[in-house]
Amino acid sequence: KDIGTTIKARHNVSAAHQKQLHFVDLGSGDGTAVLAASSLGWRATGIEMNPTLWLMSSIRRLLSNNKKTRINSELKIGDMFDASISQSSLRNANCTMIFGVAPLMPRISNMIETECRTGCWIMSYRFRVPLASGYDVVKNKKDQASVGGRGGIHASLIYDEEEMRIYELNSVDTTEEDNSNNTD
Repeated sequence: KDIGTTIKARHNVSAAHQKQLHFVDLGSGDGTAVLAASSLGWRATGIEMNPTLWLMSSIRRLLSNNKKTRINSELKIGDMFDASISQSSLRNANCTMIFGVAPLMPRISNMIETECRTGCWIMSYRFRVPLASGYDVVKNKKDQASVGGRGGIHASLIYDEEEMRIYELNSVDTTEEDNSNNTD
């Protein structure tokens, strides 16, 4: 399945919102996912640190025949971990796409857990997002990994086919976490 089909499925599920949805791609590469989302009417933001890939995606955006694509998309060059670049985008995201590398996934997971809101879909291509251990149903033990002592993101794995995984970010019940750390 291509990325456009996956984004369109999320768009159809969220159509009842009656507001423009926001898609963020961390490591947006040549801009394929950003341009697909923006062509569907999503406000789409791509963040890419490789200047060559950022330039390629910017040219693709400018040359697009689809006016929605040009209006609804924004491509930023820089480090996704720089709060001045990613923080405001992530806080408003309805869907966040990740193409990270395995060593960065714990750090990306911490950023997502902190910045994204409950209900945000997290789409991870190729690399698994570490989930909180014992949290929801984990289809594959590779999805559980320790992340900065917090144990991973609190999310439900809702799609797992080939190299694409989609998670839905759940709320964190801090009272439950506080009680579990209490040793009476």
